[in-house]
Amino acid sequence: MGSEQIATVLDDLFGAAERGDWERFASFFAADAVLRQNVGRELTKEQAMVALPAFTADGTQLRYENVRRVYGIDSATEMHDAVFTKPDGRQVRIDICVVVQFDDDGLIRRSDEYLDSAAAAALFASSVTAE
Repeated sequence: MGSEQIATVLDDLFGAAERGDWERFASFFAADAVLRQNVGRELTKEQAMVALPAFTADGTQLRYENVRRVYGIDSATEMHDAVFTKPDGRQVRIDICVVVQFDDDGLIRRSDEYLDSAAAAALFASSVTAE
């Protein structure tokens, strides 16, 4: 895959995540794909498609900003800010680096994501504080 093809796939992949279209998101991964975050264990595609939608299940909105990419042969490294807006209006911004590898069919076979665990923890923190 060339860089233009990879860019199109990544644009569509992350666009599906922003829309909460997890079925479309899943369609970019090979059946035997492996997904890994530095803050968790390695997941199969099926496990990831349960875990990832949980980040926005409460109505949290997601968008990606400040996207930068470096392309390799059948791979790409993308750095971006994932900006989560909670239903109460709070924003959580997480700087993320994801390394994506593609198979011969143009599907993602592996995704390794690196993020700041302290920033990610804020996604699940309560917005209510004691007075």
